[in-house]
Amino acid sequence: MSMLLVQVPVSAVVIDEARSPDADRRLLLDHLIRYCARFEPLPAITLAVEGNTAMVVRGHKYLLAARALGRPTIRAVISPPIESAAVQAFLARADVETLDWERIKADEASDPTPLGWQVFFFERALSPDEKADFDRRARGLFAGTEPQVEVLHDDDGPVAELLAPVPVGDHAWARRHLEAFTGFSNERVKIVSFQGARFGQ
Repeated sequence: MSMLLVQVPVSAVVIDEARSPDADRRLLLDHLIRYCARFEPLPAITLAVEGNTAMVVRGHKYLLAARALGRPTIRAVISPPIESAAVQAFLARADVETLDWERIKADEASDPTPLGWQVFFFERALSPDEKADFDRRARGLFAGTEPQVEVLHDDDGPVAELLAPVPVGDHAWARRHLEAFTGFSNERVKIVSFQGARFGQ
């Protein structure tokens, strides 16, 4: 059976740390919020529906990010058993929309190099020379793309952001990406997080 994917109001989902604690220690909430502010929809969370309650069991921080950003809805995967009366009642709500997961996958697969934001947080603000080095490494990864990738620096983060076409299925490119920024993190200034997750973990 295909995955049951829905779009639900953020306000309809509860967090119950006693029953379903957030076990993901990789994500840094403040950094994740900055990253999530750059795109939509956010990654899907996972819900368990029991009685009249839809409780997040995976993706707690994405739900918190959605709340912090004022997003009215979020995508969610419904945990089995999806045939239960509670799940069927939840799906019947007027504010819950069942999504076509197969079509979403097909749409995503149709673009092998979608534009995507890359968001890096650093241990400290970069000097002008360090910014130039970071920019050089970043542009090297996206050589040949038009327009040329521009890196935006914010010393208050300290953060660097760039928007570029990402070859999501190219594993060799992914290795080059990791090597380039691991090199910068080891040789220049430590990268604390990438896309809201602790870098290198």
